[in-house]
Amino acid sequence: MNVYLDGTKISTVSANDGSFQLDVQGQKSGNLIFQKDNYETSIFPLNQAIGKSVKVIINPVKEIEEVVIIPYTEQAYKDFINYFLDRFIGFDREGVVIKNQRTLKFSYDKKNQFLKVKAPQTLIIENKNLGYNIQYNLINFESDFKNKTNSYLGTSFFKETSNKKNVILNRMNAYQGSLMHFFRSLYNNELEKEGFIVNHAKRIPNPKYPTEAELQKLEDYFSFVRTQKVMNVNLSPELEEISQRKHKNSPFVLAILKTRIKESDFTKRKDGRLFLDFDDLLMVNYQKYYYEIKKGDFIKSANAVSQSSLIHPEAAEFEIFPEGICSEPDLLILEETFSQQNISKMLPLDYTFGN
Repeated sequence: MNVYLDGTKISTVSANDGSFQLDVQGQKSGNLIFQKDNYETSIFPLNQAIGKSVKVIINPVKEIEEVVIIPYTEQAYKDFINYFLDRFIGFDREGVVIKNQRTLKFSYDKKNQFLKVKAPQTLIIENKNLGYNIQYNLINFESDFKNKTNSYLGTSFFKETSNKKNVILNRMNAYQGSLMHFFRSLYNNELEKEGFIVNHAKRIPNPKYPTEAELQKLEDYFSFVRTQKVMNVNLSPELEEISQRKHKNSPFVLAILKTRIKESDFTKRKDGRLFLDFDDLLMVNYQKYYYEIKKGDFIKSANAVSQSSLIHPEAAEFEIFPEGICSEPDLLILEETFSQQNISKMLPLDYTFGN
């Protein structure tokens, strides 16, 4: 059985009797992962295991709940695997490759337009750009096509494959402005120093969007048309105007309530631990300067690229850890830049800038 500290390069293999020793190199937070192909992954908090005997039971993996199995055909497989790879890996099919992607299991609920992907075997991911081979335990991947949302959860073990200058450069650029960079800066009270600006945001009803009464009037008309089985729909000027406002506007708009809020406005510290503590949205802005190699040295570019992200704590409690991660990451909703940071940009938790 493989035993590793999630998101790091720290691992071992248990003996036949299940015993193991693991040098966690002074780390006190994170999760120990107990993994074996075709068995359910077991996750155990590191702080509860150090210096103690741990009893872990792993069970055979259950078959994915199958609404409709994919692929029906080779083309169906290609359509869904490409959708999955775009969101899980990214768009670089040469620099980042899943070596055993045929082991993935897909199910699709056509009625609810809901896709699920699971991996009975550990995914072997080769990231040439960042110089890592990643053993990734995909616990769950879900896409809701109706609401246009994606989420995935998994554990990872890194092996370094290259330490060339161009690889180090790619890692530096992947780190700068990332969610890991933001969480580490937040934990260390260094948001301003590291270039992050946090604003208090909230979604409010869009005054240009039709009211509930107007939407109901439109729906009642279309219901009547459907019962009459009329082919040509002629909207009145009033209904046409409502329809146009519905399609041109979103139900809500983003309002900035306060700019440059302090860390204490959206976090709390308790017994040396840090928690997100906020009801509305956090808008995180960052001016990203990409690094280049000039005459053998790493040089920050002169021009910055503006990045913006939204974080939805939604009054839930998320603990922020010094390595740059949070508790229950699959429940923290991210939008824009932070939501686009897929496996192709993922760095081990023991990564240090410039290495």
